[in-house]
Amino acid sequence: MSAYVQLNPRLLVPQAKIRHYCAENKCGNYRNNYMCPPFVGSPQEIARRLEDYEDGVLLQYSRLLDVDDRRQASKQAKLDFHHSVLDIERLMGGEGFGGMWGTVAGSCELCEKCRAASGEPCPYPDDARTSLSAMGIDVISLLDRLGLDSEFRSDRITWTGCILFERQSP
Repeated sequence: MSAYVQLNPRLLVPQAKIRHYCAENKCGNYRNNYMCPPFVGSPQEIARRLEDYEDGVLLQYSRLLDVDDRRQASKQAKLDFHHSVLDIERLMGGEGFGGMWGTVAGSCELCEKCRAASGEPCPYPDDARTSLSAMGIDVISLLDRLGLDSEFRSDRITWTGCILFERQSP
């Protein structure tokens, strides 16, 4: 990971205006990816779900590359980040953390093409993760509030996600 900070889940406030960007469907994933809106729930449903989490960690993963010329490298960095989130979840689970909710960056891309458009079930329901943006979180404002780099750069790709959790009683 390039950066990580403790995250109070109360800082995650789903906003309808952020979800509106998803509904504009400029990325093509709205209604076409199980980890994107509307499949992930409304901002109100997500806000209610967030109330169950006591603590968390915000994660950033950066990789140097020419973002404009290396789309495949950018996609690979995104998948590497997704798998890192899964690995950290497993590690934390082994240390007694329970009820985890991991998020990744952007849309889930475990499959070349998500089966949501065809209505087929997800082949990776235990590994698929949504993003903070799909939840309606203003990621740029969150990063600024936490003092983390939120700048878009032409020579580096940075993916942001988090893992929320509760400590299990001994």
